[in-house]
Parts: sequence; C-alpha cells; structure tokens
Amino acid sequence: MATPTRLVPSYRAFDHAKDDAGIELIEFSNAGHWERNFVTDDFAREHIEKDFSVSKTNDSKHKASEGNTDNVKLFLSMRQGEYSGEMLPIRMDSSLFERIAPYARIPKPYLEFLDNRYAMSVFTVPQLPPSLSNTSSRDIRKDYISFIIQSIPGAALYICMGTSFTYHVPTRTMYIFMHALASPTCSELITQFSEGAAHSSPLLIPSLIIRHSMTHRTDAVDRWHQHIYKCERAFGIRWDYQDNADRTAIDYAAFSRDINATTTNLSYAIWSCKTTTRHLAFLDEVVKHYRVKAIASGHDAKEIEETEYMLLQTHEHLRSWNRSIEERAEYLSKRGQALAQTLYSLITQRDSANSLRLASSSTKLAETSRDVAIATSRDSAVMRVITAITIFFLPATFTATFFSTTFFDFKEEGSKSVYSWWLWLYFLVTIILTVIVLAGTFWMWRNKEREIAARYAKEKNQ
Repeated sequence: MATPTRLVPSYRAFDHAKDDAGIELIEFSNAGHWERNFVTDDFAREHIEKDFSVSKTNDSKHKASEGNTDNVKLFLSMRQGEYSGEMLPIRMDSSLFERIAPYARIPKPYLEFLDNRYAMSVFTVPQLPPSLSNTSSRDIRKDYISFIIQSIPGAALYICMGTSFTYHVPTRTMYIFMHALASPTCSELITQFSEGAAHSSPLLIPSLIIRHSMTHRTDAVDRWHQHIYKCERAFGIRWDYQDNADRTAIDYAAFSRDINATTTNLSYAIWSCKTTTRHLAFLDEVVKHYRVKAIASGHDAKEIEETEYMLLQTHEHLRSWNRSIEERAEYLSKRGQALAQTLYSLITQRDSANSLRLASSSTKLAETSRDVAIATSRDSAVMRVITAITIFFLPATFTATFFSTTFFDFKEEGSKSVYSWWLWLYFLVTIILTVIVLAGTFWMWRNKEREIAARYAKEKNQ
C-alpha cells in the first residue's frame, strides 16, 4: 500500500541559484568504475534519461551482461548555509527534480520526510521511469527494495541526512538520493565510497553511513569526557588527584555554561544512539527482504548467504559498538549532573561565605553604633544636668543682670526716682533684636529644608 504523501511547497523544498552547481551524480561499481558529474538539464537528457531507464525486455540481458557487478547511482545534494533546524531546501530546480525523480527511483513521500525533520526509517514504493510505468505493483514488490532513512535533526557536526535507497535486485543496481547538511564529515563519507568502502554490496552503504556517524560520535563523547575531567580537577573533587583548587578564582558563570553544554551534548549523543539502535533493527529487516527477493531473482545461493552473513555481522558489530557508546554517554551524563550539583553547591557556599562576612561587618557596625549611642546618651545626660542647672540660675542671673544696669539707682537720695526714665529703651531694643534673631533663624531653617527636599527629589528622579 502506498504511503500517503503531503505536498511540500516548491518555494520551501527547492532553491537553486544561477551560480550554484546544484547536485552531483556519483556512479560507481564493485568492478572499479567511478564517475562524478553535476546534474543539469543537458546531463539529464543525454545520460540519466537514457542509461537509467531499464525496461522489462532488457532486464535479463542487462543482468547477464553485468554478471555479479553491483552498480550504485548516488545523487548527492548538500544543504549550504547556516543550519536553522531544517533539512530543506534542495539545491535544484523543482522542474529538474521532478524530471529525474522517477529515474533516481525516489519515493514520493521523500520530500515530506525531509520537511518533517524527525528520525525515521521506513519501507516505501519507488517511482519508476516512464518506460516502466506499466510495471505491476506485484513486480515492483518482487524486484525492488525501497526505503528511506533519516537521521535525527541538528547533527550538523556529524552526519545529518535524509536518504532514499532503492535497490533493483535483478540488475543489482542501487539508486540513492542523499540530501545532507554540508559538512567535512559528509565529504569524508563520499571519499570512503570512492575508495571502495561499499564494494562488498550496495546494501552495505546505510551501515557505512551509520558507522561513519558513530566514529564521530565516539570522538565527541571522548571530548566531553575530557571536559568533565578538567572541570572536576578545577573544582578539586577528583579522588585520584589531591589538587588544592583555588575556588575563589573560579569563574562560576563560565563553568555553568560549559557544564550545561556538556550535559546537553551528552543527552544528544544518547538520543543518537537510541535512534541508531532502531535504524540497525530496520536494516536487519532490509536483509530479510534482500534474501527473499535475491532468491526469487535467481542470484547465486552461496553469494546470497555470504552477503546476508556479512550484512548481519556488520549490523551486530555496529549494534555492540553503539550500545557501548550509549552506556558511556549515560555514565558521563550522570557525572555531568553530579558536577552541576557540585557547582551549585560551591556557588551556595560562596554566597554563604559572603553573607557571613557581610553579617560580621554588620555586627561590627552595630557594635560601633552602640558605642556611639552610649556616648551620645552619656553626653545627653550631662547636657540635661547642665541645662537644669542653667534653668535654675537663669532667673537669678536675669534679675541680677537687669537690676545691675545703669537704668536703676538704689542710692538713698530722698525723693529721687530709683529707675531711669530711659528704661523703656532697654525693652524696645531687646524686643527688636529678639524678633530679628528668631526671624533669621526661621529663614535659615526653611532654606535648609528646601535644599534637602530638592536634592532628594533629584536623586529620586535619577
């Protein structure tokens, strides 16, 4: 039953600039043939539409002429530019893609899987060239093994690709359309193909992709292992090293970012390993399909058995390797989590130490304030005594001073008046001076209050 497809808009699925070389076609075989060309309209007309169209009438001739030669026709598309989480677009005009898709045996759901951006592996039904348009569904199921494998998104530093594989069993021809993020690791993989890495069987190519990705995954886990080790040394928590780490010089913000990056990447490695486990189980099913269809196509029984054994052993080796990477990544992830807890504990200890120092300073300040308050209270008590004594003697002082002025004469001279007629002048001058002093003091107080209020308002606005 055909897989239901969802139409992906052309503007999002394809992007081909005039100065862009587009995609490449790499053809090779286990007989040593290797050829690499860019796919253009002229090349599609002169080569792809002629050499790729295998009709029913020449299947047996083609098979007889090729003997035990396996052929691979690999369309390679590299997504350029900054990775934003999306696999699309493909560097090709939509019209050219639709033109070569039947000859490359690209399943119709392929673009949908690229657009969905999730890891998957599924059997599909390939498109066929016009010359094979009358092929029945039964014959397609009998002669073709077609499937799509897509890696998890975001693996820009490793191998991130969505690939369709269609193996025509009678002619021993593998059609591949590989759309990947442009990266040095992907270029290394193509170089391995050119050096004969897939000469044993075209069905080994998916395993080679997984193995290449696992190689770089192992290197990444090694790097994060060393990073965790260095952080542990910096914190002085390694049991096998008695380091006297200066924790006051630790940049906690930088370490927090580094540890977070470490645990995130280790979690990604664990996710990758779980996805690889599913892919390898799926490839075991591909081997079963190959055995049944190769026997039906009349392939040599001994060759079928050797190919099946080689593929299954490769899968088992990769499965064991992948399991060890996953277990190691899980172990390191737990060490990273413990390291994060240690970091937060150190930050808490630092903050506690700062709080203690602040509390100690506050205690000393409080003690100083208490001494000042005691001294002030003592001075205030003394001033109250002085004030009380002053108030007690103030009337007598005023009386003595007032009556000692020349406005009074207490000599006994008969009818002469005791006080002077100019006594009113004393009261006038005293009252005027008192009013002036009080008014001046009040004016100075008011000005000081306005100055303080203006300064407070300015500070508040700032």
